[in-house]
Amino acid sequence: MRRFCVICLFGLSAFSLPANASSWAALPMRVLRSLVEADVVFNGATVRTYFGTPPQEVELTVDLAADWLAAYAYDCILCSGGTSFNALLSSSFQPLHSTWMNSIPGFSGTDVMDRVSFGGILNAPETQFALIESGSNYTLQSTIQNGHLGAFVNPSNDTSPSAHIFSQLYQSGQLLNPVVGFRFDPLNPKITIGALDPADYDGDLNWVEINAPDASFDSLNTFSIDGLKGYNGSFIPAGNSLTANLDSLANTITIPNVTTYISSPGFMGPINPVIANGVLAYPCNVTTPYVALSATINGIDYQIESSGSLLRPYNFLSPAEGYCSVGIVNKSDTLLPSVSLGLPFLRSVYLAYRFPTDGCPGHYGFAFPVGANRTGSQISQTPTSTPTKSAQCLVLTTPTSSPSPSAEVTAQQKLLSSNKYDVYGGTDEAVYLVGVDDLSQMDSLAPVSAAPAPTSTTPSSNSTKVPIFAPQPTQSSGLYNVFGTPQDGLVTLVGVNDLPQMVWNTTEVN
Repeated sequence: MRRFCVICLFGLSAFSLPANASSWAALPMRVLRSLVEADVVFNGATVRTYFGTPPQEVELTVDLAADWLAAYAYDCILCSGGTSFNALLSSSFQPLHSTWMNSIPGFSGTDVMDRVSFGGILNAPETQFALIESGSNYTLQSTIQNGHLGAFVNPSNDTSPSAHIFSQLYQSGQLLNPVVGFRFDPLNPKITIGALDPADYDGDLNWVEINAPDASFDSLNTFSIDGLKGYNGSFIPAGNSLTANLDSLANTITIPNVTTYISSPGFMGPINPVIANGVLAYPCNVTTPYVALSATINGIDYQIESSGSLLRPYNFLSPAEGYCSVGIVNKSDTLLPSVSLGLPFLRSVYLAYRFPTDGCPGHYGFAFPVGANRTGSQISQTPTSTPTKSAQCLVLTTPTSSPSPSAEVTAQQKLLSSNKYDVYGGTDEAVYLVGVDDLSQMDSLAPVSAAPAPTSTTPSSNSTKVPIFAPQPTQSSGLYNVFGTPQDGLVTLVGVNDLPQMVWNTTEVN
């Protein structure tokens, strides 16, 4: 079941651009090298997004099955991740004085508006999003880090789908095409907005139309599939008219009646698995087994990667000694879709998303990612059918150049010092510090051998004045040797005369 399914849309005030301003952005995503079988470990993908003026960098979690946009507040309670949005640093921030409609206990926030940018290329000046102020929900802590980029444009919402940020960017003339491309694989994880990069995939795109969900559906982004195949290349019995969804927050493939798969060597292969703590596991202490599972979509078999995706590395979290967990779980409810294709599948394919616009429904396109270990016969497979509105909706402009992201000077960078400093106990390299340039400067007093001690406590005219709220420092009446100083001679010290004196007691020794 979808762990956090919401039906909401946030919009932005569209702004007009000339027709020749149409562009696209290619942005790197961050993914794990190998998926981990643990509820407390974040397995998802994030993409760098900029919020506010000046921009603040936030690594949003990419969610293919929802449509809401959110950033974690800098003072969010128990929010997970390493980046957040500080509204106090943005001159364009606008509070909307309303509670986020999807707030739940432990995961709540408010509606706000500000500038949002993808790489400095695609810019939405007034975007409404949720500012999450409480992220203590245990499940969502390990599922969503930093914030949330809902990459699904929901056509069934009461609010027009044009309110989604992808739709608004297209309507404002900024995008070459109403498409988004995804590579979740560790080879070259990236997202392209406004165009599909031909260098990202092999073969032709296999397009399928996204079904219009109704009350019987457990997810919004569903589509029809032929079925799942096992080791012997035959379909695993799971009924007819199968539907599937894409879930980039799940680290598993969910199938009905998983016991049918694991009880048959024809489907599973020559493996002796175990079910430990409810997790399917393969023996992996001697050799590395292969998990045989493919998804067949519109007549094309898509092999799901085993190493690092379906088969997890052995570690202390593994379900049993000498066994590696496998990312295949049983679907326990009867709601549609029949199959949920999570990160193991997404890391195995190239995904194109043609989001809905007037007269065109949403479509998914599948291909093989460049660099994956795929044979010529796999790449040359042909679809069994073509979507009915292909000529109207799937004729896309191929990009002729790749725009370079602009060098955004972020609000976080503006807080850094202009010089580097050595940090005690840190690395040997000097670093920039936050807020150092804003500290009040004090007079530096020279040693007596270099200059006479001043007769007045008033700073010289060319020195930085001490703040009025600080007491004026006074020099010591005596001279002192200072350990480790580069110069020779005695010096006067500031404030020594004001230190409390200690009494030294001697102890008589018999």
